[in-house]
Amino acid sequence: MSGSVIHRQIVYRLLPERRTNWRWLERALEAQRQLYNAALEERIDCYRKTGHSVTYIDQAKSLTECRKALPDMAALPVNIQRGTLKRLDHAYKAFFRRVKAGQAAGFPRFKGRRRFDSMTIVSGVKVEGDRLRIPAFGWLRIRRRGGNPYSDSKPVSAVLKREAGKWYAVVCYAVETAQREDDGTVIGVDMNAGQVAASDGRLFHAPDVGRLEARAKRLARKLARQKRASGRRERTRARLAKTRRRIAGRQRDWRHRTSRALADSAWTVAVEDLRTRAMTASARGTAEEPGSQVRQKAGLNRVILDTGWAQLRAMLEYKAGRTVAVPPHYTSQTCAACGVVDAGSRRSQAGFHCVACGHADNADANAARNIRRRGLTLLHGDGAWPSGPPAIRENTGKLAA
Repeated sequence: MSGSVIHRQIVYRLLPERRTNWRWLERALEAQRQLYNAALEERIDCYRKTGHSVTYIDQAKSLTECRKALPDMAALPVNIQRGTLKRLDHAYKAFFRRVKAGQAAGFPRFKGRRRFDSMTIVSGVKVEGDRLRIPAFGWLRIRRRGGNPYSDSKPVSAVLKREAGKWYAVVCYAVETAQREDDGTVIGVDMNAGQVAASDGRLFHAPDVGRLEARAKRLARKLARQKRASGRRERTRARLAKTRRRIAGRQRDWRHRTSRALADSAWTVAVEDLRTRAMTASARGTAEEPGSQVRQKAGLNRVILDTGWAQLRAMLEYKAGRTVAVPPHYTSQTCAACGVVDAGSRRSQAGFHCVACGHADNADANAARNIRRRGLTLLHGDGAWPSGPPAIRENTGKLAA
């Protein structure tokens, strides 16, 4: 088993401690926002006037000339300024990638103060114990519960991010690890509202954030009643941002833990090819044809989005050795034991009882086994799955093994 280098990110709490450090971070962040907007304006103007696009290389060369002419710009680390230009370049590439795929494009936008909260250090990062070195500035103290699991690895880059009045440092390490080999194992994953089921019978329930969501609703109502630009409204906004950050943190942590447990259990992970955007569309309808059960559908959409199917699948794609997306049709109505398809077998949201063979199981676990079987079909079959319902009886002896 040969070795390889992978990248792992660790989130630290950044402690500026002194007021001068706080001010430097705030000034540097504002300078990067202005640089981002100026670089975006340059790209737009150049294309409008000449029909040619400005690349990252062109703007990196211009950055060198600007630093020679502007002392204020030269006082800031060039490693961070290059990261800002790279960020804009990634936004442009993502825009053209979505255009080619026929998706909602989303052209890069100019950033306001509240929409620009991070800056990237592309090189020159050093971590020693509880200190982080920022090039051309110095050392800042960092803290993380549990310490640094990659203390022997080399830091490659870092992102300094401001969230709800606090600063964080996301450090990327180049970690040498043994390369994992394909052992032929396959696991199926069924994503439902509020939980994820695996074909081996495990159920992963989403974290309960009901109390935090209730607090966020109270603060949002309070914020709507308060006078704009007042001190009390600003404090309420900060409390609301903190609450929402805690909710997002718990959900993201659960998705990381779940995806890691699934990726470690098998080389290939089979998932449903779900269209989350279409499934979470509003049921309001139009004035001429209003929808029905709008509130119930809105609640279901909220639970689906909180579960985070898209983000969980994205995590599996880079953590697992291989991911296979299978059609989701009839996975919850098909018996994993005999292959009979019948909507009556789904007795309830959580229960499955086959009307043909009497097989009883958790509905999501049963669907996960069907997803695993379809993943094996795509891997070892002809690479396609019929668009219609499967046969009443399915020869599953070889694929279920």
